[in-house]
Amino acid sequence: MKNYIAFLLAMIPVLGSAETVHRITAQTTRMAPQTLLNRFHLKEGEQFTEEEYLKAQEDLHKLRVFKTLEFLEEKRKDGVDIHIKADDRRYVFPMIFAISGKKKAGGVSLTSGNLFKQGETAGLFIGGGEDGFSAHGGLSVGDHSFYAGYTHLNFEQRFYENGWVSSPGVFATADDKDEHNDSFLGQVHGKQDQLTFSYRRAFSRVWSISITPQYEYYRYKHGVLDSGNHSTVSFSLQYADDIRPGMNMGALAGIGLSDKHHALQDLPRMRTGKLAEISYTAGGHWTGSDYDIQKLSVDGAYLWEFKKRHLLAVFAKAQRAFDAPFSNLIRSSDLLFGMGIYDREQRGKGGMSAGVSFTYFILRNKTGLLSLMPFFEHAYVTTGGSSYQPHSGVGATLSYRLWRFPLPVGISMTKNLNDGTHHIGFRIGGKF
Repeated sequence: MKNYIAFLLAMIPVLGSAETVHRITAQTTRMAPQTLLNRFHLKEGEQFTEEEYLKAQEDLHKLRVFKTLEFLEEKRKDGVDIHIKADDRRYVFPMIFAISGKKKAGGVSLTSGNLFKQGETAGLFIGGGEDGFSAHGGLSVGDHSFYAGYTHLNFEQRFYENGWVSSPGVFATADDKDEHNDSFLGQVHGKQDQLTFSYRRAFSRVWSISITPQYEYYRYKHGVLDSGNHSTVSFSLQYADDIRPGMNMGALAGIGLSDKHHALQDLPRMRTGKLAEISYTAGGHWTGSDYDIQKLSVDGAYLWEFKKRHLLAVFAKAQRAFDAPFSNLIRSSDLLFGMGIYDREQRGKGGMSAGVSFTYFILRNKTGLLSLMPFFEHAYVTTGGSSYQPHSGVGATLSYRLWRFPLPVGISMTKNLNDGTHHIGFRIGGKF
């Protein structure tokens, strides 16, 4: 007992020596200093640790409105003083977006930041392809994010052997009709109108929730399949810690302003990021839907960022449709992670997937960034009972981005491991 008491007494000076944040001040160019301090997640009176201090710095960099950021700290007897020197600017970036494959798609966008001196970002996008068009707008300010989008599709829904169906989309550039004519079973003409609104609220540095009402209407020729209203409401809870804002060229530069000196520096040590999200989607008479719809989705990701800024990421996802007509079934293209190019998909009541990518920066200098991102992704969809259908691909994306001009260019290649097809796409603009 005496030894235990002696141990506790010895710990008192150690516990008492924990440093706290005494005072935080800021010097800015456009925004009010208090606006910046509101976005700095380390607060006065909180315990000062090197890890949380670096995370708070990185979160400011992710706002993409600072040309330079400098952090100065001074240790005092009663804590640590922090002073932030920020050269915040405003920007308006027009940008083109084009994808070329067997089919072509493109669009234009306008992205702005810090126009109202709140560290906010906003964007508008209008684009289309051979199957339709879409328009989107978004605003992120403080802990609040808003999104609205409209999509119209005019497409042929084609069916193939072994459960494969065509995967229509505004920016779908692969043509399944010519590639898989030998296994073609039939098709039906369809139209889709989709109007989406979304609101996300962050409650801490890592936790946020969102609500997404969506109006969706399908019109199939002769009223076949599931013509009618498919409106739903989705709710999600997300945990995200140190996830980089983009998995390829956006990983260091992103859209907006960047502290070039900071981004080109090697990290003092490897760091990690993680993401977890659960979402529930429901529809019925109460949403105006002609069908009962219930779906559950769970997503996860883990990322390693090495000292030279190369990125290794692993992904996992699971989805289940408890009630869903054909157009709302789980899609293998949704289970995959957007890294590959595919012309068909599988649909079913549920599914799981996993993927991995490695972003290697071949060139990283004051002019721009050249990266190569090989990837592998695999999904399977349950099609009834214990049967399932796989959907997997392997490929790579090579892309280059100038620092001060948001126009990345790149080429992407994907091999579908299930049917052996190859797809090559050229991209210009947009975020990789």
